[in-house]
Amino acid sequence: MLNRLSLLVFGCLAVASCSKVEKKEAPQPPFLLSETKNETPTYEDGIAYWEQMADHYKEIEIYKYGMTDAGYPLHVVVIDGERPLPIGAYKTSMKQTLLISNAIHAGEPDGVDASMLLAHDLMTKPRSKKLLENTSVVIIPFYNIGGVINRNSHSRANQNGPEAYGFRGNAQNLDLNRDFVKCDSKNALSFATLINELDPDFYIETHVSNGADYPYTITYLPAQEDKIGLSVGSHMRTEWTPFITKKVSAAGFKIFPYLNVHGTTPDQGFGTFYDSPRYSTGFLTLRQTPGYITETHMLKPYQKRVESTYEFIHACVELLSAQSIRSVVDKSRKAVQTTVDFPLDWAIDSTKATEIAFDGYKSGYKKSEVTGEPRLFYDPAQPYSANIPYYPALKPTKRVTAPEYYILKKGYTAVEERLRANGVVLKPFDKDTVITLEVYHIDTFSSAKQPYESHYYHFNTRVKAGISEVQIRKGDWLIPLDNIHRRFLIEVLEPEGPDSYFNWNFFDAILQQKEWYSAYVFEDEAADLLHADAELKAEFDQRKTDLDGFSKNPQAQLYWIYTHSKRYEKEHLCYPVFRGIVGC
Repeated sequence: MLNRLSLLVFGCLAVASCSKVEKKEAPQPPFLLSETKNETPTYEDGIAYWEQMADHYKEIEIYKYGMTDAGYPLHVVVIDGERPLPIGAYKTSMKQTLLISNAIHAGEPDGVDASMLLAHDLMTKPRSKKLLENTSVVIIPFYNIGGVINRNSHSRANQNGPEAYGFRGNAQNLDLNRDFVKCDSKNALSFATLINELDPDFYIETHVSNGADYPYTITYLPAQEDKIGLSVGSHMRTEWTPFITKKVSAAGFKIFPYLNVHGTTPDQGFGTFYDSPRYSTGFLTLRQTPGYITETHMLKPYQKRVESTYEFIHACVELLSAQSIRSVVDKSRKAVQTTVDFPLDWAIDSTKATEIAFDGYKSGYKKSEVTGEPRLFYDPAQPYSANIPYYPALKPTKRVTAPEYYILKKGYTAVEERLRANGVVLKPFDKDTVITLEVYHIDTFSSAKQPYESHYYHFNTRVKAGISEVQIRKGDWLIPLDNIHRRFLIEVLEPEGPDSYFNWNFFDAILQQKEWYSAYVFEDEAADLLHADAELKAEFDQRKTDLDGFSKNPQAQLYWIYTHSKRYEKEHLCYPVFRGIVGC
């Protein structure tokens, strides 16, 4: 049975279909047709609307771009002041490009409707349409299609509307907002390919928040300003963010930086969000592409959430129309391609505490009617304004020196696939050769006790580095770093990086030994080794003296000698990505 919004959309599209010839009436966004302003279109209705817009306006085109886990193509809408170009042509176009991605969490559809409103105004309002003279807008209407079609009215326990919406998990039940670097989904592989082909100048992803209660309708999370590059980060902080927030405020919506507060109250203060590459903006930071995550407040009415999201993305179109974002980004990219020292991990810089003016609701604790214990509550009837602690900066906690190049041993096809999806060029060696390289051995690491996004994620990884002659086989991959992918490659191929391919389990096979020994057989050879190698014997005896547990553990002693013998497999714990060294 068709719901009320579906009927309205169907009627609108029927009119638009006739109007394609008569040009009497353009398609209307479903949000404008909704009587309650508390509805969002289904996947089918949403795509039908965009197809009708493309039929009606020569300035709009809808493309099928790659696949998603749900078996549906990833649709991409292009809006241009003239007839849209093929997606790959925008990388060299004179126009700056804004990419907007919606419904990555399908229960947060505010951007789905806001993007439709934006397209409508860009086509029908002269002041908005003028913005397309030097700016193109590219929209992913539904990123998490599997979640969008898994529609319900109950899974968002803390959210005020709309009446029905999608589910957070995708067709694999993955949270796609954690998948951009690891690319377990077809969605993420398609997105990576799109980013490399389109190369947008600016990026927006739309969400709905969880956490504390406060008067702000919308909050925003910029790409990590400390990491994205000095020139880009400085412009974001001093020019672009003030430009956007001023426009949103002028439209009547209270806006504030994203409150990274869960389980505590905002008056205690908060810090900026660590935007690692598993998230879209953190992923795009690796190519110095600026962007923002919008987070409307879950308890605000759906109409206000959609309208505030619209104002934010419209302000971004205005920003690109008014300023040369691309020149700033290009300058930063050129600098990164010659940078040698890179931060690899980050933490809040507590030495750079400041205060920020905040409007909040008085909070407190009262006895829970459910548990009988104290429970947190907010009272919107008691608003307040105060300066609260804010930690806006992150500091590097780990650094790495970039190699001249990487070499990846052939056979790690999951890694190869992800690198290629991101546009990385893998150059095969055409013959066997021996090269002096820097070699990592995995020293220590911890692993999650519970699965996280289908992985038993590693962390606290440490490596031992050494210089060795390495046998490179025909077909092994040479990976240059003298290109836009330089920082991306460092973050995914350095094992100690928080979102490295090692930490996401793509090299776990090296953690397990494949050969072993029988103790009663190896005992005699172990004794011979100690007799023949005085240095090994001295180190062995010292270890027995220093470590009580070792001295009383015959199995550990024998295994230690085994690992120092020629019998021990060189592949165990040897990271199969090697670093090219200057001068070698």
